[in-house]
Amino acid sequence: MPPKIKVTEEEIMNVAIRMVREKGMDSLNARDLAKEIGCSVHPIFRTYNSMEGLKTAVYEMAENIYNERMMSAGENSEDGFLNMGLAYIDFAKNEKNLFKLLFMSDVFREQSIMDIAGNTEGDDKVIEMLCQITGLSINAAKELYTGIWLTTHGIAAMFATNNCKFNDKENRRLLNNSFMGLMLKLKNEGEYNI
Repeated sequence: MPPKIKVTEEEIMNVAIRMVREKGMDSLNARDLAKEIGCSVHPIFRTYNSMEGLKTAVYEMAENIYNERMMSAGENSEDGFLNMGLAYIDFAKNEKNLFKLLFMSDVFREQSIMDIAGNTEGDDKVIEMLCQITGLSINAAKELYTGIWLTTHGIAAMFATNNCKFNDKENRRLLNNSFMGLMLKLKNEGEYNI
């Protein structure tokens, strides 16, 4: 009897995330994943118990990939917030299926527009950064963040669905103009209670 092939959780996750990157979450199933790994489905279900468990782990891995890119884009730069917006758009361009999984699925179904700012990992750091660079209150910084996120998301969604031809210079100008306009409006209103 030949020895059993040892399949690690890391190997399963690497192949699963590659499959999702290439064809989207709907393409991920145990049979095709096992075929890609070169094993039976048993190691997959031994590690994750169910496809839902595996898909949850894949979603979390996609979030980690996204969060690392956003945090590195915002670090050590005077234009950290703008760079994060551009990195978000770049993520949609270069990781279309991960972007669709994270931001074009039912993930925000039960949230209000203002719940978007402050509910994901790292948002508190972004809000703090906005308060520091703009002088806005926390509430106004959250509104600024949400407004810019919606603008950025719109551009990014167009890239993710292949409906956009903006270049990096145009993206930078659009985001910068949106940021400056909304920031000035919020400053003119003073303390804004949401």
